[in-house]
Amino acid sequence: MIVAVDNTFLSLLWNPDSRPTPSPGTGQPVSHYRLRIEALIDECSKRSNVVLIPTPCLAELLCAVPDLEKAVNTINSSIAFKVAPFDARAAIDLAQAIRKAKNDGSKRLGSAAGWQKVKFDRQIAATAKANGAEIFYTDDDNQTRFAEMLEMKVIHTWDLDLPAKYAQQDFLDEGHEQPED
Repeated sequence: MIVAVDNTFLSLLWNPDSRPTPSPGTGQPVSHYRLRIEALIDECSKRSNVVLIPTPCLAELLCAVPDLEKAVNTINSSIAFKVAPFDARAAIDLAQAIRKAKNDGSKRLGSAAGWQKVKFDRQIAATAKANGAEIFYTDDDNQTRFAEMLEMKVIHTWDLDLPAKYAQQDFLDEGHEQPED
């Protein structure tokens, strides 16, 4: 299976200043978000799933991480990650989606983030779709809407399971302070 991630997921792994988006259900950031994302990447690797990183997402990520070289080396050395270019196929998919949105009267999909960000987000989702991603991991609302428009299943950090060994530890350590993510 091919899945794709956006900058909101990868930044939580590699940028210590990143903070998770609060879960709409609780209004609180998800606990142990790094462990959840690491478990997702590990599971994808074990199952030989491909985790796509669209190049526009890679550019966003590399602007935000403290150690650019370390992030690039981690991505290049991982058997799970594959960097996917915004190429002609992605451009065609993006153009078709934008034309459909214009015809439906929803060109901006309600974004308050600005048109340039919307275009960048759309390039990321279109790259994922053009490269066969079935699932798109993001916590960004605009990205979610566009990925769903492209008929990808969207999963957020708050949807990820906490690995069993940590969930059990939380139960056993109830009432004790938990380490920060």
